[in-house]
Amino acid sequence: MRHIETIKSVVLLLLVLLSITFTFSIWSYAPKFDPIDQNQAVDGSITSIQNKKPISEIVLPYKWVFKFTDEELYGTTDTTVISPVLEEMMRWKVFGLTPVNQDLTEEELNTMLTKGNQYTLYYPGEVPVSVYEDVLEIEDKNVPEILFNRLIINWNPEDSLPEVHFISTVSMTHYKAKVKMEDTQRFQKSIIDKGKKLSQFKEVQVNETKTIAISSEPIPAIRSTYIEEEINPSLFKDALFTDPNAVRRNLVDTNTEEYGDDHALMNINTKTKFLNFVYPPESQEIAIPSELMTATIEFVNDHSGWTDDYRYSYMNPVSRYIKFQLHDNGLPVFSDVPDGAEITEVLGDNRVHRYSRPYFTLNSPIKSYEVTLPPATEVARHLEASDDLDFTAIEEIKPGYLLVQDTDVGVLKFEPHWFYYIKGKWEVYKEELNRKGGGLLGLE
Repeated sequence: MRHIETIKSVVLLLLVLLSITFTFSIWSYAPKFDPIDQNQAVDGSITSIQNKKPISEIVLPYKWVFKFTDEELYGTTDTTVISPVLEEMMRWKVFGLTPVNQDLTEEELNTMLTKGNQYTLYYPGEVPVSVYEDVLEIEDKNVPEILFNRLIINWNPEDSLPEVHFISTVSMTHYKAKVKMEDTQRFQKSIIDKGKKLSQFKEVQVNETKTIAISSEPIPAIRSTYIEEEINPSLFKDALFTDPNAVRRNLVDTNTEEYGDDHALMNINTKTKFLNFVYPPESQEIAIPSELMTATIEFVNDHSGWTDDYRYSYMNPVSRYIKFQLHDNGLPVFSDVPDGAEITEVLGDNRVHRYSRPYFTLNSPIKSYEVTLPPATEVARHLEASDDLDFTAIEEIKPGYLLVQDTDVGVLKFEPHWFYYIKGKWEVYKEELNRKGGGLLGLE
C-alpha cells in the first residue's frame, strides 16, 4: 500500500507533462498551405486564369425558335435550355459551304425565317463563321469571311443530313452547308424531340415584310439586388499598362482618378465604377471582322478580364468597334447609365486603342425573388396600340434586365422587363407606365 501514493504521483506527473506537450503542439502548429500565386489578385481578381473564356462561352445565341408546321411554333430564351443544343452541334462536321444569295430582300429573308421543319438560333450581332469553329467545325479549307446572326438548321424527313444556313440580316447574305453527324437518332432525341417541349411562340406580323417570333406564354424571371462590390482599379492598372511602375496616379476631382504614363491613359469614375483606357493611336482602316473579334477577345483574355457573364452583342468593322454585354441569369443587362453594363473596345493598328468597362463585380445577391413577365405577344399588342411609336419599325422583342445603380446606398438592382429594338436602340417596356403614356428609355 505504501507504493500506491508513489504511483499516483508518477501518473499525475506524466499527465501534467502530456498536457504541456499537447498545449505547446497546438500553439506552435503551422499547417502547410500551397504556395500563393503572386499574380493572383484578391478582391474580384482580374488576373486569375479562371476568368479567361473560349469563344463558345462569349458568342452565344439569345433565342432558339423551333418551327414544325404553320401551327407548331416553339421557342425559348433560357440559356440553360439552349446550351445543350450547342453542345450537341459541337459533334457535327460542316462541309460544302456555298453562297446562295448575296443580296437578300426583306421578303426572301422573312420566308427563310418562317419555313417549317427547321429551328433558328438568334445571335445579337454578326458572327464570323471562321471564328465560330469551336462550335461548328468547318471541314472546308480557306473559309471566306462570312458573317451571320441567324443560324438556321432545317431538315427533310427523307434526307438524313440536315442543312445549316448562315444568314445575316445586316449584310443580307445567305450561305448554306451540309452537316455530317455520327448518330442521326441522337439528333432526333437531343434536339428535335426537345424542340417540341419548348414554350409556345407566335409569329407576329410587324409590317408587310417582317415577322417576329415571340413568346405567347408568361415567362419567369429573377429580380435581384447586389451589393456594389468593386474590383480594385490598381489591378487594371497593373494588367493594362506596359510598365505599371511608371504609371502616375492623379486625383482629378471627388469622383475621378487618372492613371497614365507616356503612352496610355486610364480614367476611373469612382462613383459609377467605370473605367476608360486609351492607348493611341487609333486606326482609320476598316477592320476584318474575324480579326476584330479575335483580337478584342484575346485582349480581355490576356488580362483575364471576363469578371462576370459578358457576352458578345455587336461589332462595327468600319469603326473597328465591338461590344460585350453583361448578362445575369442568362438575360442581357441594360443600364440606366450609358454603357454601364458593357465592355467596349476599339481596335487600333497593332493593339486595342480604347477599352471601356465597369469595374464592379457580381457575387451572391443579397436579395432575390421570382417574378413573372407577361407574354411577349401581350407586349406587342400594347406597343401596336401605342400612339408614341411606330410599331412597324420594331425589329425584336426580348426579355432582359434594367440595371439601376443606387450609388448612395451602394447597391445594384436588376429589374426584369421586356425590351424592344427600334430605330437602332433598345427601349425598355414598362407596362405600368406604358398605360400612362410613358415608360420609354432609350438604351444603346
